[in-house]
Amino acid sequence: MKRLPILLLLSAMLIGGCSGKDNIYSGIEKQDLTEINSAKELDYIYAYKGHTDNWASTYYVYQKKDSDSHVSRVFLKYLGKEPGPSGEMKYAYTTEGGGGGSGTLSDAESPSVIYNLGGSGGTGSVAEQDSVVKMHVEWSGGSEDIELEPEL
Repeated sequence: MKRLPILLLLSAMLIGGCSGKDNIYSGIEKQDLTEINSAKELDYIYAYKGHTDNWASTYYVYQKKDSDSHVSRVFLKYLGKEPGPSGEMKYAYTTEGGGGGSGTLSDAESPSVIYNLGGSGGTGSVAEQDSVVKMHVEWSGGSEDIELEPEL
């Protein structure tokens, strides 16, 4: 009977320890994106994830079956200390084999810590499935480079 509280405590610590990393990407995972979840059939979806102390980022490339065009989507989530970013925020990303993009948010202050950096699409080249996406972010609190690893 004395072992039960110890087992419960160890179980809680184990469960709590496992869920920490998953929460970093909460809100910017595949299941959070309506257009991916609502798509009946996808020919493929490539997912890339990476994080630092201040940012988590995801990059998705997918193509619906019977379509000639692919779609790419990029997200950033602020993980750093409060207050969050304000003022101008710049970002740039590059992919191996699929190009890249960049942009500026004139006012990064947001009620949400999630930034939808938009998407693109077309019939051009696509990031290689097993490659690394490199993201660079500049904001009022500094700048960071994030490597997004493929989720195979």
